[in-house]
Amino acid sequence: MKFRAITANLTLRTALHVGTGSDTETTDDLLRRDVRGRLLIPGTAIAGVLRSIATRLAPRFGESPCQVIDNQSSNDACQCLVCQLFGDVNPREDSDTATATRVLVYDAVLDTIPSLTIRDGVGIDRVTGAAARRERIKFDYEVLPAGTVFTLRLEIDPKLPDVPKLLPLLAATLAEWEQGRGAIGGRVNRGLGAFTLNEVQWIERDLNQAGVLIEFLHRGPPWHTTDGDRTWLTNQVQQVRAWVEPYQGNDPVARSWVLAEFTLAATGPFLTNDVAQAGRSGFDHAPVFAAYEQGAKPVLPGSSLRGALRSQAERIARTLATFSAWDNGKDMKSRKTSFLATCPACNPLTTKTDDPVASCNSFIKARPKVERDTLEQKGAEEKLCLACRLFGSPWNGSRLRVEDAPFVGDKVTLKVLDFLAIDRFTGGGRDTAKFDAVVLWQPKFRVRLFLENPEPWELGWLALVLRDLHDGLITIGFGAAKGFGQCRIEDGAVTLGIIHESDFPLSEPNNQEPAAQQAITAKQQLLQSKGGMSGVYRTLMLDPATENDWRTLVESWIRAFNVTVKEYKHAFGLKKDSYFDKINGTWLPDLYPARVS
Repeated sequence: MKFRAITANLTLRTALHVGTGSDTETTDDLLRRDVRGRLLIPGTAIAGVLRSIATRLAPRFGESPCQVIDNQSSNDACQCLVCQLFGDVNPREDSDTATATRVLVYDAVLDTIPSLTIRDGVGIDRVTGAAARRERIKFDYEVLPAGTVFTLRLEIDPKLPDVPKLLPLLAATLAEWEQGRGAIGGRVNRGLGAFTLNEVQWIERDLNQAGVLIEFLHRGPPWHTTDGDRTWLTNQVQQVRAWVEPYQGNDPVARSWVLAEFTLAATGPFLTNDVAQAGRSGFDHAPVFAAYEQGAKPVLPGSSLRGALRSQAERIARTLATFSAWDNGKDMKSRKTSFLATCPACNPLTTKTDDPVASCNSFIKARPKVERDTLEQKGAEEKLCLACRLFGSPWNGSRLRVEDAPFVGDKVTLKVLDFLAIDRFTGGGRDTAKFDAVVLWQPKFRVRLFLENPEPWELGWLALVLRDLHDGLITIGFGAAKGFGQCRIEDGAVTLGIIHESDFPLSEPNNQEPAAQQAITAKQQLLQSKGGMSGVYRTLMLDPATENDWRTLVESWIRAFNVTVKEYKHAFGLKKDSYFDKINGTWLPDLYPARVS
């Protein structure tokens, strides 16, 4: 019998929240701990993420997809590669074909207690752009700080079948984490849980040899050994690359990803408020820091940036739909009818179907239970607006991750500002409305946006949003009306990863228009350029030599977004809008027309 295991260090790149659902007087959601009070990442959470990645990768290596993603309901054992590794999705006691997991994933436990912090969250009102007071979207949760290191331990069951592709598939899955594309825990799409895997080693002991067995029994499993094979992962991934095949079909398999990195530079005062930090400091408002300790650096929460990006993305999409309804309608009533039928972005904070630009969630929750159960089982994407498809909703996760952005630089400049509300009757200051704030002055943060399996229209939409961010049309954090949160983008970098050339995100393969042909040519030139490898993905990066090709592709993606918005039809039909509406018998668009000739 052979003892086989994989160990590695799991280093947090951003803060982490693995919650329990339990609350205290201090926070709404505590971190998970074991019976001894030690913080941990449960092995079930680690195994779940590993299995999810492996499920999407396996079909790209010439293997049949798992029953989980091929939309075929069956009570029979699956027996795909993933099920042979992590256990069958349909285990049955009356059958000997189903298997238990052959990869034992242990809890990652911290023996030390790092400095914990409390994060606050708040929803953004889509009309005013301020905190959503009416919906009371306010909550907080406990997080581990970035830089915390866990030890990952996987043990290979001796009963693992001797199938050539099993261990290489596991290696390809771990390679995704080694390349920095891992995320675990809660709120990963809002900045938390990003990590990198390093110090990966393969440990193997032949227990059939007497000397090895005696040493094993005497010393125990060699978890802390440093003489493991550190080339195992690289060698296995190189083997996997030779198996890559194009994939036909709409199953949610691994195809491509886009990583955008840039420095977000504030041009003036900047503040993302931390209630706990404010209470500790004695000020009414204080910025978010990575830890509650001397010398800690500020951090821009991914949730703050993501909320601002989504709000602007919704505004762009609804503006295009408004122009289309305006141009196609003969009168205000027909324009309103057209907009309500084609609005591509809902207000996710609304709870009623008769609210202006009501949320997709409110419409789905109003459907019969049988229909809701079907949508929950098979997916609700076709019922969702474009914004919910890209940024997520209660009915689907988002493929876009906006990580917490660390502070760039060594010196943190803070300023104390005093504020006084104005009495609307006297025009003087209100004695009871005095408050202050500690703000960051012209900070810089390094931002990472990661989008998995991007559609061309999604890339075009994000390009428009980032353009607006750079142009100062989006403010981040507290005090937009006071001039806070104005930013620009610096030192941008874009990387596109594809498994196969057929996975390149381009929606104009058969279009004979000159612009479409230019995009196809740009794609071909990029594919011929010198790229790199990241795990099983081929990478193409923005550089001066390919800048014009990238520019052509971005224009193609924006065209795809415009076409998608134009062709979109709301699955339920909105009942009300805040623009195409009457106020005291007068149409609001008559006062503020969408177009002025």
